Amino acid sequence: MIRSRTFTPTHVVLSAGALSLILVASVWSAQSESSTSIQLPSTEAVNHLADLAQQPDSQATGQPLQSGTPDPARSTNIVQHTVQPGDSLSSIFSEAGASQADLHRIMKADVEYLALETLRPGTELKLIFSKQGEFQQLALDLDPARSLAYTRVDSDTFEYQESVQNTHWVSEVLKGSIRGSFYQSALNAGLSATQIASVQQLLEYQINFRRELRVGDTFAVIVGHERTASESTGKTRIEAVSLERRNRTHTAFLFDDGNYYDQNGKSVLPAFRRLPTAKSFRVSSRFNPNRLHPVTGRISPHNGVDLATPVGTPIMSTGDGVVERVGNHPYAGKYVDINHGNAYKTRYLHLDKIFVRKGQHVRRGEKVALSGNTGRITGPHLHFELQMNHRPVNPLKADIPTASDVPKTALKQFEKLAEYELAVMTNAASRSNLILAGIDTRFD
Repeated sequence: MIRSRTFTPTHVVLSAGALSLILVASVWSAQSESSTSIQLPSTEAVNHLADLAQQPDSQATGQPLQSGTPDPARSTNIVQHTVQPGDSLSSIFSEAGASQADLHRIMKADVEYLALETLRPGTELKLIFSKQGEFQQLALDLDPARSLAYTRVDSDTFEYQESVQNTHWVSEVLKGSIRGSFYQSALNAGLSATQIASVQQLLEYQINFRRELRVGDTFAVIVGHERTASESTGKTRIEAVSLERRNRTHTAFLFDDGNYYDQNGKSVLPAFRRLPTAKSFRVSSRFNPNRLHPVTGRISPHNGVDLATPVGTPIMSTGDGVVERVGNHPYAGKYVDINHGNAYKTRYLHLDKIFVRKGQHVRRGEKVALSGNTGRITGPHLHFELQMNHRPVNPLKADIPTASDVPKTALKQFEKLAEYELAVMTNAASRSNLILAGIDTRFD
């Protein structure tokens, strides 16, 4: 549903005054709390300005925003749209009066992120237009901690910006016993389908979940919930697992290096491949988070490495995981995203043919696609990305799971962590019993 707000000329002055107060508050906040993220005008601030503009006129003064960010106080139209099932960006732009050419420019700015590929129903979009009616910015909140904006910097270019609030992790323990399948027993204990898949992936090299579990075997899971100062972001992670069957206990613990180890400090996951190809190819473009745009001179990162693969080169998954996305982007071409469990994800762009589907489990070294020449590129190549904790890292140099033990220098630290979390899973209270009793105890 689209809602349009229009500012009268007399309200522009009032809006500028309100904006100056927001800027003063932002400067004060920046002095009291350090942050490495780009600060954007929040959607709440834009709403507040619009509401103030509908009040009686009063004297106000304004201050300019930072370069590259449209000034809402000078905008005459802010169009809001709540994403509905079946919506597309093309239809949303058409209904709002924004051109398809500008949508394509935004898709070009999004090629290194693909953040607009999976807009969820309920997501609030804001399309901001200038006084002359020119489209200036698309803004949206991915979750309570992360906001995105695509801002016009010249007639042909939009710039991607991300605002990230400080977050922390809050842990809880969920416990259960086997009654039927592990999947159903874990659901009954309060774990989500995604969390269950992560647990099974962590322990699948220690136990056969279909054949070796018995009624009465027990399990406990420490689940971390990411939160801002006031609310949950909806993101979770598995921090520790313990599964007891008869006289044997299977464990996995998330350590500071982002890898999982059992109680003895042995890796529970197989090693990653460094590259998704059977042989090495020339790197035609390197990972560069500080790459500058050739036209605007602004930072336009290259979040992966480009390998000069001929069309038809087999592309393999670099680790065990679940296919998270399969798509076809006007600039990235055909692509595949694979979630390798909690900390790690990989992405493969400009593919010719894809052999997997969303939700499919894949193994390390399994062929998932053939490289190609799809999307807006100058020649055949594979763009390969590795993400750790939702951030792109250099896939040629990053620390990846190596199926090795905890480093000796960190072994004592790990042993203390494992001992503590085992005690927590054994002795801490759990909301699983309340869930089994039918009481609504949603963590978030």
